[in-house]
Formats: sequence, C-alpha cells, structure tokens
Amino acid sequence: ILGDLGFQDFHQRTLSASSSATAKLRCYCAAFLIPTFGIPPVIIGAVAASTDWNQTSYGSPSPSEQGQTGLILPLALQHLTPPYISVIGIGAVAAAVMSSTDSALLSAASIFSSNIYKKIIRPQASENEMRWVIRASVVFFGLLGTLLTFLHTSVMAFWILGGEIAYILMLPQLVCVLFVGFSNSYGAIVGFLMALLLRLLCGESLLGIPPTIHFPGCILVDGIYVQHAPIRTICMLVSFTTILLVSWLTSLLFDRGIMSRKYDILRIKLQPIPQTDLPQTGLPKNNDENNLEPLCNNAGHSCPQTESSC
Repeated sequence: ILGDLGFQDFHQRTLSASSSATAKLRCYCAAFLIPTFGIPPVIIGAVAASTDWNQTSYGSPSPSEQGQTGLILPLALQHLTPPYISVIGIGAVAAAVMSSTDSALLSAASIFSSNIYKKIIRPQASENEMRWVIRASVVFFGLLGTLLTFLHTSVMAFWILGGEIAYILMLPQLVCVLFVGFSNSYGAIVGFLMALLLRLLCGESLLGIPPTIHFPGCILVDGIYVQHAPIRTICMLVSFTTILLVSWLTSLLFDRGIMSRKYDILRIKLQPIPQTDLPQTGLPKNNDENNLEPLCNNAGHSCPQTESSC
C-alpha cells in the first residue's frame, strides 16, 4: 500500500484536480473502488481452480500444473465461455493493456526527458531536440519492456516487482521531499543507489538473481534461496536513513565553509546575490511600490531608458 504512494499516475491524477477538495474526493473514491475491482479476479481464479479442465477444450493437465497461472484470464475466457463472449473479453483486455502500456511509455519518456535530460544533461536543449529525445525514449523504454518479458511470463510478477521498487526507492524520496526540510539532491542520489545495491544483493527470484546477503531465516527451497526476513522494509529504511545522513552532512559541510561551494555541483546552496551600494544622489528614498512606478510618464507610457534623467 505504501509503495503505491510513489507511483507517478497517483500524483498525476491528484495534481491535475481542479481543487484540493476534488483531489481528496478522488483519493477516497479510489480507496473504496480499488479493493472492489479486485473481487472479479478472485472469482475468476476460484472458478478456474475448481474447474475440471479435462472436460473442456483445453484438456489435461490443468493450467496450474503447466505453470500457466499467469494466463488464467485469457484461458478462462477462451475455454469456459461462449465464443462471442471470449472475443469481447479478450478484446477488452487487449485494449486495457495497450492503454496502460502507452501511458507507461509516455510517463517514462516524459520523466527522462524533462527531469534528467533537460535539467541535468542538456539544460540548453531546444524544443525540437526535446521532441526527438522523447521519441527516442519511447522506443528505448518500449524495447526494454519487451526484453523484460523474456525473463518471466507473468505480468503480475512485473506488477509486484514495480510496486516493490516504488516502495524501496521512491517512497523514502517522497517522504523526505515533503516532510524533511534539509534533504537535498546528494542524499537522494546516495540513498537511491544504496537501496538499489542492497536490494540486488538480497537477491530476486523473479529475475534469477541469487542472494549475496543472507539475512536470518534465509533457507534453500528447491535449489532457490528464500529470504523470510522483511528485506524490502530493511532496504527502504536503509534508503531513508542514508538520505537523512548524507543530506545533513553535505548541508553542514557547505554551510560552515568546510567545503568550498564551488564543489557544490548540484547547487543545493545557491550563492547569495551581491548587494551593490548606490551612490547618494540626494533623491528621496522610495518604497517598493514607488520603485515599481515608471520614472517619467508620457501619455500613460514610460519613457525610453535613453531619455531618463536618472
């Protein structure tokens, strides 16, 4: 549940709301509707588990015995429903999958082009260049997602893995940005890399990565190490702690002058604007509102600077 708070689509819906009340109403409705939408998959899975597949066109052995539980929805539509319902159901599933896929591709491409390429790699990039970057990003992330499908046949496995990544890597960043005032970019980068490295060292059976760190309770089951310790929460807390420590340390170094600000490559401490003393010309001191008024008027228009007497 906490991992979903870091998903972009959640903040995209709330930030696009017309008011704070509308955003809250959407969150309350989603909290009720999302568990409700989870009831039909449970019913379909229960029906498939209790079905005698030997009496259907699928035959024997059952999908669970063949390791096709991730395909149980299209199999149930194909073999347990009339042909017209099967066509409509599979078409609806395909449309939903394509809609989610293009939304994910556009989100990944926009995040990379706006937050990484434009702000870090090439801040002076033109609008035409950004268009080509977005197009190339869509192709790249599309190919990357296609390659991931060769690692596992179940879409649910990647959905679970995505929620795990959001919980470990994105949730600490979100909490620090919203509630920790001294957090900065150095802490965010180091915390992200630390959590990612620790999670890879813990191993992941879905990606075929064996564990390097064996926490208490790690046992060998059918040739695969299974971690019974809460490794996801451990990685999340390590990331959160790293962000706080590194942010505090870098702020301390730059604030007290221990490290020169010329080494502040991420510009977490902006240089103060130098104040230039103006010569005393005998003119009366104007307040902020008077400073906004034109120096001289000509039919309601300010005079050119070359004609100013100041």
